Amino acid sequence: MTKNYFKYAQDVIDGKVVCCEYVKLAAERFFSLMEDDKYEFREEKVDVVINFIKILRHYTGRHAGKPFTLQPWQEFIVASIYGFYVKEDGSRLVQSVYIEMARKQGKSALAAALSLYHLIADGEMNAEVYLAANSKDQAKISFGMCSKFVKGIDPNGKYLEAYRDSINYDKTLSILRVLAADDSKLDGFNASMYLLDEYHAAKNSRLKDVLQSSQGMRENPLAIIITTAGFDKLGPCYQYREMCTEILKGLKEDDTIFAVIYTLDEGDDWKDEAVWVKSNPNLGVTVKPRYIRDQIQKAVNNPSEEVAIKTKNINVWCDSETVWIPEHYLLDASKNVDLEKYRDYDAWVGIDLSSTSDLTSVSFMIPTEEKLIWKTYYFLPEMSLKEKRFKELYGEWRRQGCLIVTPGNVTDYDYILNLIMDVGQILRINNIGYDSWNATQFVINATDNGLPMEPISQAIGNFNRPTKEMERLLLSGKAIIDNNVINRHCFRNVVMARDKNGNTKPSKQFEEKKIDGVIAMLMALAVWLVSPRYGDFY
Repeated sequence: MTKNYFKYAQDVIDGKVVCCEYVKLAAERFFSLMEDDKYEFREEKVDVVINFIKILRHYTGRHAGKPFTLQPWQEFIVASIYGFYVKEDGSRLVQSVYIEMARKQGKSALAAALSLYHLIADGEMNAEVYLAANSKDQAKISFGMCSKFVKGIDPNGKYLEAYRDSINYDKTLSILRVLAADDSKLDGFNASMYLLDEYHAAKNSRLKDVLQSSQGMRENPLAIIITTAGFDKLGPCYQYREMCTEILKGLKEDDTIFAVIYTLDEGDDWKDEAVWVKSNPNLGVTVKPRYIRDQIQKAVNNPSEEVAIKTKNINVWCDSETVWIPEHYLLDASKNVDLEKYRDYDAWVGIDLSSTSDLTSVSFMIPTEEKLIWKTYYFLPEMSLKEKRFKELYGEWRRQGCLIVTPGNVTDYDYILNLIMDVGQILRINNIGYDSWNATQFVINATDNGLPMEPISQAIGNFNRPTKEMERLLLSGKAIIDNNVINRHCFRNVVMARDKNGNTKPSKQFEEKKIDGVIAMLMALAVWLVSPRYGDFY
């Protein structure tokens, strides 16, 4: 008999389950890992976890007193986490889990059940399981579920002792504890497993980092993040989500991470009842269509509630402004770009110089017969890594190798000039577009080195043509932007400024919404558009 999780994954791929692209990619990845010679899939390990959960009993609602029966999508999650093992050393493959969906789907109950499994049955002596969240109150939601499950399986407290914020399992000297980001003391941990709840509300990644760093001595560590969508795309949750979507898309590789995101696809109407199941996999089980319908009507009647309802009930990340280029076009355009492949090709360059201590971007644009290709570099002075608002974001970009960090507290323009000269040994640089403001000395040095410099005023009229052309190229699939997370970050932050003549130019709503890379790309495109070679592309 085919296991439910196999059938669910196949039904997703075959289109028998209504779901978004990210769930389909997770299902495809599931079967791909099964075919990987480095790993083996152990059904018996999955069965152990599923059977453990079955001994738990619901304690509220119409299912009170009944066994915890997993839905097929929940079994798929369990199988994806606990089924794969590394042949080389027999360790469990998955170490980090990201689960995102709308509220009232039973994800917290599932996570609580898995936390108890790690406390009782995962095989670790002296296990330390942490239920973590941004506040004590939030963390205690999952803990309350664990406590009630414990009372159901050990009502006399023979093996499991439940206290106000901890549960002890004496047989293996293991403990489950509540932990919050606002706790005064965050150290001394040796976590075997931790659950991080509603990560979208986290202001920073400190709690996650502390728990993750504590797992180094564990044989089979596991970290589970469960969350709904939010609206802070500069926060740690969205940055982590971004990495997960890139793994699902095949832009990054990390088999130790399992991610499943139940959300809408680009172009779906969030008010259309037919698509709600994409972000509500338990629709009709733990949440009724009428409830969603009522919430949608509230948002229609009171637009001030729209963001809250879209994020919580439809699981759509929101911005206050309309996105210029939809996410899936950016992901489709993102490719690894090796400049050596284009040796001796003509190139045009755009430079967005920072004033002192911010991002500086240099973008090389290479026209080919079929597409325009951008390779963009980002520079940041070392002292800016300590800037409080962006410390974690810049630090992550540096760890990923996306940033070139220059010494001191201001950007060293010599590094930028040297990079351009080095690339000029590979590509034939035809022209370099730059903003003349605060660039006098840089331009003098560049000109002395034989580089062709072209000033571009930041007036909206100068950006209208390249902006519309960039949009056309991305939407038609004729643009490639190198696979750098900062590129996509910059594109997501763009809002459109318009004048009375209908001219448009990328702008940003707030200072922290960086768009430097987009500006550099557009300046490269601008100097190319006025070149005689422009027609060769068409």
